Order: sequence, then structure tokens, then C-alpha cells
Amino acid sequence: MLLTGSCWSWAAYGVTVIGFILPALKTEWNVSSSALGFMAGIGMLGMLVGSVAAGTLSDRFGRRTMLTWIMIYLGMMFILSAAAGSFTILLFLRFFTGMGLGAVLPTGGTLVSEFSPTRLRGTLLVLLNGFWGLGGTLAALVGYFLVLRTGWRLAMLFGGLAIISGLFIHWLLPESLRFLLSKGMIEKAQKESKRIVNIEDSNPPVQPQNVSPSQTVIKSSDGIWSQRFARITLSLWVLWISLNFLYQGVFVWLPTLLAGENNSINRSFLLSLLISLGQIPGTILVAYLADRFSRRGLIILSLGLLGCSAILFSLSGNTAWILTIGFLLMVFNGMAWGLAHPFSSELYPTSIRGTATGWATGIGRLGGVVAPMVVAWVIQVGGGMTIIFSILAAAPMLTMLILAGLKQETTGRSLEEISA
Repeated sequence: MLLTGSCWSWAAYGVTVIGFILPALKTEWNVSSSALGFMAGIGMLGMLVGSVAAGTLSDRFGRRTMLTWIMIYLGMMFILSAAAGSFTILLFLRFFTGMGLGAVLPTGGTLVSEFSPTRLRGTLLVLLNGFWGLGGTLAALVGYFLVLRTGWRLAMLFGGLAIISGLFIHWLLPESLRFLLSKGMIEKAQKESKRIVNIEDSNPPVQPQNVSPSQTVIKSSDGIWSQRFARITLSLWVLWISLNFLYQGVFVWLPTLLAGENNSINRSFLLSLLISLGQIPGTILVAYLADRFSRRGLIILSLGLLGCSAILFSLSGNTAWILTIGFLLMVFNGMAWGLAHPFSSELYPTSIRGTATGWATGIGRLGGVVAPMVVAWVIQVGGGMTIIFSILAAAPMLTMLILAGLKQETTGRSLEEISA
């Protein structure tokens, strides 16, 4: 949890820190709002490619192997970005950095999911997502204390520390036993299980909870768009597009939007930092609820609250109102994102879990590609906060209706039971 969570924190850092860097880029290179929106959008496009590729490759080569190389690659992209000599070069590098950022989530989430016991799987995956909130808060701290004082390059260079997480993943983490057994790698699974629980050579390998080897090796030709999974896949794609649309629309532009509401850039960065802290209590709350109530019901409720708070956020420029409603917005955002990961990874068998999760989280980045550009266009034509946040709020409201028609429940059921 801690090692994989550190990877998620670096992914969140990379996604969120761009919002604090954009004002500095605008000043240094005198670029337009639409160009800055494209900078944010191309990173999301890279995340789409990276998520799909990593999810598919993790089903072929293993979860731990992929996560190790992803983190080393990501750290290198951060370091190269810090040395970019022009906006065009940074734009180019942002796409490739995005590939690394997008690859972390499906790979790490699948690994933790396949090691989690049934009774705690929801809680553990929500807590894993809590590391995203920590990474977002870290980006806000770096934005406030580094970007304002030393410029944006040091913030990018700081991201190079992601390489350290990759090295620890390689040295300390085991490979998923479910993955190894699904590939028929019984001897390797036995070796990994001994490493985990320190059992004697004469004992058989540890199997996933309540599962025999024959049940674990699922031989199915069903793909994510087969009759069996098509409705699930469509619903999850809409969910991820919606979450990314609102998150990127809010967080990439929040410092800039607040600066436009008669706040100094320092004040807007501080407000953004305080608002971002709301993701942490939101994650803790839903981690407590995830294995006690229907995860599908909880995510529908979270989406409704998220949409309502987005609308309320735009109704006043008063600082107390912005802080209070903005904080609640991030609480509900943390709840929705926390539940999305376990709910997505649980609905598919081991043989296609990485691929399915990678495609869902990857396609979801389309929402992140579009949102910054939509916000940039509204700003350019003179639209205010009310219009921007009304557009952003429409996404989770629509998703509520779609998920209401999806009847699969995952709480308290093993991965094999759900797949069957």
C-alpha cells in the first residue's frame, strides 16, 4: 500500500502541479490562455495513451515489472521537462510525461486489488487513492513555496524523485499471485508466496482467498466489449470521463480563476492549497464506508454531491464561501475518485483486469483533455465562474443516471465470485 501509494502520489503531483506552473509559463514565454489550455490538454492525451498501453502490457508482463519501469521513466521525463528551453519543447515533453502519469493508476491499482482480502478490498483501494490527495497537496505546497519564489523549473526537477519509488518497487514488492496463476506460472507463484509469508519449502503455494488453482486460471475469450462486459465498460468509461472533466476543469485553472476574482496570484495559490486539502478527509470518510455499504450506491451519492458543490462554488466571490464550498467540493471529489478505482477493477476477471482498467482510466483522460480547453474558451469569450462551473457540474450529474442502471454489486464478494 505504501509503496504503490507513493507512485500514485507522484502521478497526482504531475497532474496537479501543471496548474501552478501555467501562470509562470504565461509570464516567461508570453503565451495565450488557449495555448496554456492546450498544454494541460496534451498531458491528458498522453495519460490516455499511457494508461491503455500500461494496462494491456501489465496483463502480459506483470503488474510489478510494469510499475517499476513506469516510475523510472516518469522521473526521467520530469527531469527533462525541467531543462526545456522553449514552450514548444515543454509541450512535447508534457505529452510523454503524461504517458507515465497515466500508466501508474491501472498498474498500481490492479496490483493492490489482487492482493487485497475480500473484506477489506474496498477500504484498501480507497486508501490507495488517498495518496492521490497527498500528491495533489504536495503539488500545491510546491506551487506556493517553490514556483512563486524560484520559478517552475525546480518544481519539475522535484518530480524526478519519482525514480526512487521505482527502485523500491523493484527491490521490495512481490508480483501479483493472481496474475502468475492466471498465466500458469505455478513455480513462480510458489516462490513469491514463500517470499511473502516465509513458509517452508514443503508447503504448497498460497492461493488467493477461497480460490483453487483451477478457479484462478480463467480461460475466457470475453473481451471488454463482449456481450458479457459491454454495459459495464460503457458505464465505467462515462464515469472516468466525467471525473477527469470536472477535476481537470477545476484544478488546472483554479489558481488562474481565483486570481481573476480580485485576488493576487499569491492569494489564489494559498486558496488553492487550502481547498486541495479537502480530498484527504473525503478519502478517509469513504474508506470507512466502502466495505460497509454498496460501493455502487456510494459512488452515485458522491457524484450527486460533487455536482451540487460545483454549482454552489461559482455563486459567490466571498473568500469564506470559496474556501468552504471549495473544500467540500474536494471532499466529494475525493469520495468519488476513491470509489471509482475499486469499483472499476473489481468488475473484470484477472485475465483482462489490467487491460479493462487501463482502457477505462485512459479513455477517461479525454475528459481531462477537453475540460481545460473548454474553460480556456469560456475565459477567452468573457464567461464567468458561474458558466464554467455549471458546465463542469453537468458531467457528474449525467453519470449518476448512467450508473443507476448498472446493477452489479461488488461489496463483500471475492474477485472470482464477481467474475463468475
